[in-house]
Amino acid sequence: SGRYLQAEFAADLAAVYRGDVGASSEYKDPSEFYRRTYLTDGLRGLVSTAIKRLSGQGGDPVVELQTNFGGGKTHSMLALYHLVSGTPAGDLPGVEGVLDELGITDVPKAKVAVLVGTALSPGQPNIKPDGIRTKTLWGEMAWQLGGAEGYALVADSDKNSTAPGSDTLTNLFTAHSPCLILIDEWVAYARQLFDKTDLPAGSFDSQGTFAQSLT
Repeated sequence: SGRYLQAEFAADLAAVYRGDVGASSEYKDPSEFYRRTYLTDGLRGLVSTAIKRLSGQGGDPVVELQTNFGGGKTHSMLALYHLVSGTPAGDLPGVEGVLDELGITDVPKAKVAVLVGTALSPGQPNIKPDGIRTKTLWGEMAWQLGGAEGYALVADSDKNSTAPGSDTLTNLFTAHSPCLILIDEWVAYARQLFDKTDLPAGSFDSQGTFAQSLT
């Protein structure tokens, strides 16, 4: 219809997670998103992997999306975000076909953590509605997955700005599974910490340690 602005073609995962009024329905509404999305072989494979993993039937636990700028990484993450939103598969065009191939009746609803590096501030704590102040990516992730209960598992690591160990993260994921963690623009976040040792988010090196523990 010629009503689209060029800027609206830039998918914004953080805006969708926050439910921003300005985010277009094509990105915010799960059914509309899938209606407008052509499931390429790559995207179909990603959706299939996620369904299998969340259903306890295999599937890679960690997926690294590698594309050029504008290659669809954020769009792919939005597809996963809406996939586990609790929307019936019948309302997500294309997903029922994937379920039929897998012999699975529906997509499990999952708790989701959305970490977008350009939306989070490494130098400023994020104050939550319940009063908790998250300083790091791991603190933010734990709170999104389990609220105060989830945050308590990584509270010391968040307050000290040191990456939690894999045992701690295993306890977090076990307590709040199934869960989906989406990380976008991590490089944009981490490069602000380079040669810095006094920011709430921790050091540049702590990002690499967290990545290793997480994966």
